[in-house]
Amino acid sequence: MFGRTVHQTIHFLCLILAAFFMPLSVWLLSAVSIALAVNWLAGGEFRSKIRILSERAGVMMLLGLFTMYLLWLINTSDLAGGTDEIRLKLPLLAFPFIIGSSTGFGLTRLRTLLLSFITGCVVAAGIGFLALGGVLPVEVNDSRDLAVTLPSIRLSLLLNFAVFTAVWMSLDRRTGGMALRAALAAAAAAMAFFLFRLLSVTGILIFIILLGGTGLYLALGRRMRIAGLIFAAAAAAVIVATIMLVSDTWNSLRQPDDPSVNIPVAKTLSGNSYTHYPEETLLENGYLVWLNVCEEELREGWNRRSTLPYDGADMGGNELRTTIMRYISFLGMAKDSAAIAALTAEDIRNIERGFANPLYARPCSPRAKAYEIVWQIDRAVKGANPSGHSVTQRPEFYRASLGLIRRNPWFGTGTGDVISELKEEYRIINTQLTENYRKLSHNQYLGFAVTFGIPGLVIALALMIIPWLRSPNRSFYPFVIFISLIFMSMFNDDTFHSSVGTAFFSYFYTLLLVFKTEDGTKE
Repeated sequence: MFGRTVHQTIHFLCLILAAFFMPLSVWLLSAVSIALAVNWLAGGEFRSKIRILSERAGVMMLLGLFTMYLLWLINTSDLAGGTDEIRLKLPLLAFPFIIGSSTGFGLTRLRTLLLSFITGCVVAAGIGFLALGGVLPVEVNDSRDLAVTLPSIRLSLLLNFAVFTAVWMSLDRRTGGMALRAALAAAAAAMAFFLFRLLSVTGILIFIILLGGTGLYLALGRRMRIAGLIFAAAAAAVIVATIMLVSDTWNSLRQPDDPSVNIPVAKTLSGNSYTHYPEETLLENGYLVWLNVCEEELREGWNRRSTLPYDGADMGGNELRTTIMRYISFLGMAKDSAAIAALTAEDIRNIERGFANPLYARPCSPRAKAYEIVWQIDRAVKGANPSGHSVTQRPEFYRASLGLIRRNPWFGTGTGDVISELKEEYRIINTQLTENYRKLSHNQYLGFAVTFGIPGLVIALALMIIPWLRSPNRSFYPFVIFISLIFMSMFNDDTFHSSVGTAFFSYFYTLLLVFKTEDGTKE
């Protein structure tokens, strides 16, 4: 349609926009991807493009992942489910095929694409900060609500890559002038700060590992040893601070400030009888929730102070009476009219919104997140239903997935049958999880094995890692960071069960495989 130069310009512009929109909008990323494909088709010269693609063995292996999902449709009874899965996996075909069959580019253009991606991540973090500050009409009841543009675990994955590529570019004098490098350093710091406000456990763990690894890499090299020592020390400091926070929070959950509150009492100050439930072990801040309960006084006192009925639900959809009892218990009081009278107006609002204790009313607080995790673990140890608890329900996901793998070890369930087969497996293992929480593996390694079987898992991992091992760019810092990030994220996420996850993987993996530095050397 146009000349080759015009199509190449459109191609690169689409790549810039894809990088920018990736952390911001699934819809816009899809629209740009379609434009990229249309431009590829309109550009013609298909023999030349196929020849270029065939000479890039690493890219051909990446295309093998999409081919596996297609082949395993043969082993699928639910073709509608299989079609949905193929739709999610389209980026595994589009980006390697289009980028891999196009003319190569150098480090300067790669930096431009990385800069566009970093800018998009900064905008995504900025939107989250605006939501936290109340500037945007977004209700923030949980730290995950700060991820306005993408699910928090996916956004944290993208932010990690943006942080460390921004650090790399800020330290490299060839990136540009001091102003640009200083802006990149500031962007990395802002995104890292936002990552810790987002409080994605997976994202923070990956960040700590990458920070420590980068520190050791720089410290052991000939250059930037001081920067390396600073990074390594920062990672160690974060680890120590996290351990201290979790330990202190665990102690506060198990050891109350006033143990006498956990002693049964017969009568309230008003002369009514308390009810005790010794079989219930639910704790809040070390205090037994179902001890010293007088619901008659609670109901009367609460209904005088709130328009939400005591026997109804809070704004989060939870049983309000339980939220009230947990909140009062956290404050170290018996459950009676005196406790209701002692609640402040802010406490009443917190309970109405569904916060079970004052910490949860500060959703971006690291202590609130630590408390949530140790509380979930305490409940799981005591045999409570883990439904809705992000940490402790995962073992049930893993148990169901492993059961499916044992029943289908050689060829898996097929591309489209994973969800239906998992539903049946949850029934077979008699899981405690309620139906709306019976989800996928949340572990891509298990996900591969469930879909393809154990031999298929090995093949899929080989198709992922061999292109990096054989690439002349394998020691290039952003490539090392990227491949490490992907394989770490797969332990705690269904990385390929989303269009953004597959787009992030295939887009940057292909770019990092095909680029060449201007002088032919690797950094």
